[in-house]
Amino acid sequence: MINQPKALRFDKLSNLKDELCQAERQVCDLVGIDQSREVVMGAIRSYCYSRYDLGRALRQYKTHYKAHHGWVAAAKIIGDALDYDERTVHRILEDYERASRLPSIIIEAMQAQNLDPAAHKNAPLVEHLLQMGEPKTREGAAKVVAGAVKEHLSQKKRSGKQEPRKVEVEEFAVKIVKLFEDRYSSTSAEDRDQEIRYVLERVVNTLRAPIMQLRQFPRPALVPKPEKKNAA
Repeated sequence: MINQPKALRFDKLSNLKDELCQAERQVCDLVGIDQSREVVMGAIRSYCYSRYDLGRALRQYKTHYKAHHGWVAAAKIIGDALDYDERTVHRILEDYERASRLPSIIIEAMQAQNLDPAAHKNAPLVEHLLQMGEPKTREGAAKVVAGAVKEHLSQKKRSGKQEPRKVEVEEFAVKIVKLFEDRYSSTSAEDRDQEIRYVLERVVNTLRAPIMQLRQFPRPALVPKPEKKNAA
């Protein structure tokens, strides 16, 4: 696994902690909440690698909220840190809770085969595995998962279903930013800026995109998302 950066999108982690602490007042069971919050923040750093871990951390953190409206506010704060809305946070929780019904030995086998049990695209596979019995050994679990994947792909091919839609631009941007943060977390500003310029110019010239300059904003969250044009 790639080493994690010291910060998530620069100031977002420090802001996230402060905002969550403020949201916790008056509506939370404070026993153990500091640890649960830190686990959430650590899982957010690794979100591109494990949606399951983030869902598990969110589920534990959510148990501290005594009022539903308090959790809704917290979910919005967490969504902002991920550049998503709170509905996405709720979906991550739902996908985790579905996957958490699997036997632990199956979950481990999925992860060993680079399958995130809480990835939304894997929801049909998880539902299929939930109908199967629990294997006795890790080797058996690995075979069950591999067989389920093969059967799932065959069913999709027979039914003529297309591959899942391509990744939304917000999720794609998060992954690309994460790659840059991983690479440049301990690089000098001069070397970082020269390499980033090279990479961006390489992309622009390869795709022949007529982008002459890039705008700068006080915070990454203020960068406007592209508008999707409706089909004619």
